[in-house]
Amino acid sequence: MSLKLLHTADLHLGMTFRNRDYPEEVREQLSEARFDTLAGLMTRANKEQCRLMIVAGDLFHRSYVAASVIKRAVETLSRFQGCVAILPGNHDYYEPYGSLWPEFKERAPEELILLTEKKPYPLHDYGIEAVLYPAPCDAKHSPTNRLDWIKELIEKPQGKWHIGVAHGAVKGISPDFESQYYPMEEAELAALNLDHICLGHTHISHPDQEEADSRPFIYAGTPEPDGFDCRHQGRAWITEVEESGHSLSRLIDTGRFCFTEVHGQIRNREDLETLQRDLANFAKTKHTLVKLKLSGTLPEEDYNARFAAYNSLREELFYLEVDDSELSVEITPAVIAANYPEGSFPYRLLNRLAEKDDPEALQTAYRLVEEVRR
Repeated sequence: MSLKLLHTADLHLGMTFRNRDYPEEVREQLSEARFDTLAGLMTRANKEQCRLMIVAGDLFHRSYVAASVIKRAVETLSRFQGCVAILPGNHDYYEPYGSLWPEFKERAPEELILLTEKKPYPLHDYGIEAVLYPAPCDAKHSPTNRLDWIKELIEKPQGKWHIGVAHGAVKGISPDFESQYYPMEEAELAALNLDHICLGHTHISHPDQEEADSRPFIYAGTPEPDGFDCRHQGRAWITEVEESGHSLSRLIDTGRFCFTEVHGQIRNREDLETLQRDLANFAKTKHTLVKLKLSGTLPEEDYNARFAAYNSLREELFYLEVDDSELSVEITPAVIAANYPEGSFPYRLLNRLAEKDDPEALQTAYRLVEEVRR
């Protein structure tokens, strides 16, 4: 007999998306999607007949959230027809006198287990012959991880499966340049001699492949993307651990929204129209947020009319953010004459460059002149 579990992390329930200039209705839908995704995870775990679900940190976006957020989380997690083990992460870290986890525990049924202590958690009472070894976070930042107690453990409790749960950055996998996110190392995790380790913190799944065969540890990634630095559509793992300790994990798609960046090089109106048609394909899903970065040049008439194209796209897409700071007017003798007095230094410089037929130098000079004028 094997143990089948769903491994997720970094849902960040209660996230309000105030970090960008989103319209209020966009913020509301992005926040609500995190609850929808959690509900979807429950449905998937039940359908897959998982017996255990592990949330490896950052179920909540911060250590203080509204009571309504806690209530909804408990109600949603309670739909799972098995045991749910929840680790405090660095965003929703455990503090004895905080309000988050005591309130959660007060509302939660016994099938929802909080991994707040550095000790083994046998699951025998839940009909699962497994033992969990958590490394809970107790602050937002820490230069050291919480694995020491597992290393120092003289004897493990009885159990068919021994599973670690931690939250933090693994060197070389999850960026942590200042070593402040509970840093861990691959060799350190492997040396714990556990059957499987479920990690949270980085929002990208690791390994980046559809299946992972007996990896010492895996990162769940976030099941619902939350920004343009997260370009997948939400992931989680279904893991099956055999009695021998061999594990096989497979990635599942979980999210609702998708964030994507598009870079466009524009040289004429036709390029802009082609880009519009390409971006319109994202409108079919209604759940894609697009960050568009444009560079190049446009004739003055088209350059001045570009905002109409942006507005047309905004009507079709769920959300569009445009950076056209590197897009500029195509400099022609007519543009030079219209903007600078005849005989002035900018007039003479730009016309000389135009005569040399060096568009790149001309555009650079124009941009520098305009910066000085401002």
